Amino acid sequence: MESIEIILKNDAVGNPIELDNMSLSTTKSVREILDALINIAEYEKDLNLKIGLKKGSAAHRLIGNSPDLEVVYNKFVEVAENKPSRDNHYVNQLNIIYKNFQTISNYDIFYEKKSHKENIKPLFLKKFKNIRNKEDIENKFRIEFLRGTLKLNGGENPNFHITSNKISYTIQCSKTEAQKINPFLYNEVYISAWVKETKDKNIYYLCDIYSGASIEQYDDFKFFFATLKNKTGTEPFHFISNKLEEFYNNKELIKANNFIKIFLTKNSLVTYLRTILVISKAFKEDEVLKSTLLEVEQLLSAKIGKVY
Repeated sequence: MESIEIILKNDAVGNPIELDNMSLSTTKSVREILDALINIAEYEKDLNLKIGLKKGSAAHRLIGNSPDLEVVYNKFVEVAENKPSRDNHYVNQLNIIYKNFQTISNYDIFYEKKSHKENIKPLFLKKFKNIRNKEDIENKFRIEFLRGTLKLNGGENPNFHITSNKISYTIQCSKTEAQKINPFLYNEVYISAWVKETKDKNIYYLCDIYSGASIEQYDDFKFFFATLKNKTGTEPFHFISNKLEEFYNNKELIKANNFIKIFLTKNSLVTYLRTILVISKAFKEDEVLKSTLLEVEQLLSAKIGKVY
């Protein structure tokens, strides 16, 4: 089990903190820090988190398995670095912890992961700032799955036309993609496309083509992404991670790769991209997944800075 551990050593006047002999102000600090950790654990109800206290010491521990605790640690970092993706619930709870640190003269905070203990005290050097309500942050990630007849292909700016349910869609693509889809001309084709909403119309950009053995993925992915858009809080993390773990456990790396490719758009949320990288760490050098995971890392870096 991994942990984030807060160790309170000395009170405001330098006396060692002993649980059976504390001043009133120190007792309140110990309680409020513990309450803040409990609030984080309750907020992340979909993560497998526990609270621990070391016997006989003022050491608070937030405990969990990887990657669950890594989700919490990354949110600590986002708050400390004032990232646009930071969560106000974490800002509020970490500010409670920060406030109480001002009444403690000596303390440490460690993030213990796989026998490596990292001192994360530098994250708590100043008060944290709230961000606008997360509901004000628009989710522009949109993907549509279209099954229809390929009618036209080509043009000075490469695109093709597909008729699905008597509606004609123009799909923007690269020259290479236009050549790849050309054999399907006047035949039924299965595709996914990213959607950019503008004031006047939606613009569609080719994401992937499903043919042969990959056609079965079309319905699977269509259902998954229709469900994903209704997920809130930490639900997207679990929904995406469970899907990837299913592929990895079944050694279906090509399916996993095709699944991840759908997220390779600048409109992907930070939550989506980080989840993919956390769950896929063991496959960073896999020949099937390596280049796709590198693209995910580059997209995430463009949004939040250095990832690793």
